[in-house]
Amino acid sequence: MRVPQPYNFCDGVLLMELVTDAQGDAAPRLNDVAFTPEQARSHHATLIAEVVRMLCAGVVHGDLSEFNILLGHADGVDFPVIIDLPQAVDAAGNNHAQRMLLRDVANLRDFFGQFAPELLATHYGPEIWSLYQAGLLGNDTPLTGRYTHSPAHVDMQAILREIDDARAEDAARRLRMATSA
Repeated sequence: MRVPQPYNFCDGVLLMELVTDAQGDAAPRLNDVAFTPEQARSHHATLIAEVVRMLCAGVVHGDLSEFNILLGHADGVDFPVIIDLPQAVDAAGNNHAQRMLLRDVANLRDFFGQFAPELLATHYGPEIWSLYQAGLLGNDTPLTGRYTHSPAHVDMQAILREIDDARAEDAARRLRMATSA
């Protein structure tokens, strides 16, 4: 994943690499750049692959958008650089990780879809998350951008039994606490 290289950290200040454009100036954020359809598709594909790499490492950015990605340049090539990672979350340990990943991917789709409208019809977020949940997502997993939600059968009786069991367990715990005090 391309992020700015950290150099030093002292007294709460992090010194990082200056990501530059082709002229050596500070790299622009994606929202400050217009793309051809081909560039939009290419950068979108690169960033979707980066989202997958982060998720495979157990991380969801949580605020990925055209405002938190720079367009760097080196050796004659423009490339996206993901920034602003402090709000990244543990994919398995955060109850909102799925929602955050879906929003991150939708932000990428909506931004690049301005330049390549066919991207607006893709569903990479749900596809990526469903593969992740099933344990089938890897850095090289082919993605299609298509996803069909298949509603699972819900055993309502089993859910109600679990709720009743939890209530009974809580009542027993409260009784034990009251009698031991």
